Amino acid sequence: MSKKVSLRKTKEAAALYSAAPITVRGSFEATVTSKGQIVIPASLRRKFGITPQTRIVIYEEGQQIILKPITSEAIRQLHGSLKGSGMVKALLAERAADREREDAKFNRSR
Repeated sequence: MSKKVSLRKTKEAAALYSAAPITVRGSFEATVTSKGQIVIPASLRRKFGITPQTRIVIYEEGQQIILKPITSEAIRQLHGSLKGSGMVKALLAERAADREREDAKFNRSR
């Protein structure tokens, strides 16, 4: 008997949740396919410059899933943002360390 009551409450809660209106202005609803895919509405694709083969960064922030397209505009906005941060020197140092590791590995095998 308790299973039936529990199941009924679960179904009622699920029905309430699915029937709850979305109150976020400008929001869209999408369904996830069995492959985990969703369709981004055309108006949003146009607004954010998303075209076929556009890469999208997906990350979580609190209880939200954030999707950010990597478009040419986004890359242009990043241009010069790392200037003076020493990233090139750090990259060159990392590559030199990798080269030394590979050379040491190669010399050991002889």
